[in-house]
Amino acid sequence: MRQTCFFAVTALITLGLSGCGPDSSSSDGYLNPATDVDLPLTTFRLSDAKGLEPVLQYTIFRDFYRGIQAATDGDDGGIAQALREHLNPFLGATPTEDGTDYTSVRNPLDLINEVIRSGMVDNFNEGRQLMRDSANRGEAASYNTPANEALIRFTESDSDNSAPAADRTWIYPMLDWTSTPNLGKIFRATQYVARQPAESEDNPAELASASWSGRYDASSFGTTGFNQPEFAAASLTGRTRGNVELLQEFIGTQRDTLTLTHASGIVINGETPDCIRVVLNYNTQRVQVFTSKDEPPTLDDNGERTANPAHCGNQQNGEEASSYNSIAIARRQ
Repeated sequence: MRQTCFFAVTALITLGLSGCGPDSSSSDGYLNPATDVDLPLTTFRLSDAKGLEPVLQYTIFRDFYRGIQAATDGDDGGIAQALREHLNPFLGATPTEDGTDYTSVRNPLDLINEVIRSGMVDNFNEGRQLMRDSANRGEAASYNTPANEALIRFTESDSDNSAPAADRTWIYPMLDWTSTPNLGKIFRATQYVARQPAESEDNPAELASASWSGRYDASSFGTTGFNQPEFAAASLTGRTRGNVELLQEFIGTQRDTLTLTHASGIVINGETPDCIRVVLNYNTQRVQVFTSKDEPPTLDDNGERTANPAHCGNQQNGEEASSYNSIAIARRQ
């Protein structure tokens, strides 16, 4: 079952994070170096600038956003456009003129990923160096902000930005790197919680909370630049549009799975489902779209909970509401 696979991989990432357990030190003498980070930025918006290294190629949804485009115009029945328009408020995306890509994004998960990649925060660099040293020595170690009661806060000073005041300070209650030499893997996880909007704000940011977790091959994990995960999972909670989950598989099957639950305001094939699962296979260049409405994920069968086969997350190949061929995406990251 595709839904089972999604949660199995997500659970694997979570298990790796919890396996060592956050602590201020380890039996091998490594200290948890996490400290408070208070980073002022001119803008939270990420975009490519002429003469500088591109940054949008590293954003979480970029490949999926482009990759759901039908290979032949119109074959998707408008599904790709509907999905992008639903995602744009979560990602803070500014779409291109034709809507098949974006020119900028403004969201906390992409921002902290870019801050880590760029190396602009010394303490994050220490965390990555700890992971590299741990992998080299075959000794477990952890960088964990909650264990040290450390808080990460980014503040935006762009006076031209129309974002509400509550959306100009982004707080991350948790950033964690965990090295597991017995598995040969390094795990990272991030959590973000939005500030409560003021009562006078009638247009708060859509994103209420978000999390990201990823698994890396320890042997190729670097202390600078971009680290390519083997698996990654992002979860976004909206104020009005429901929830978004994206599972990315970068090894073996090159596949992204987007799941929208409690979705509102999105039309697929002339209907308004509240559950949508989109499977994008990059190798076969094929998109499958599963939908359902008012179907719980599980059913009570004589006191036992069983998977509801009508729920979009439990539907099998051949039961999709739509499928079509998609464009090729080169150099997927």
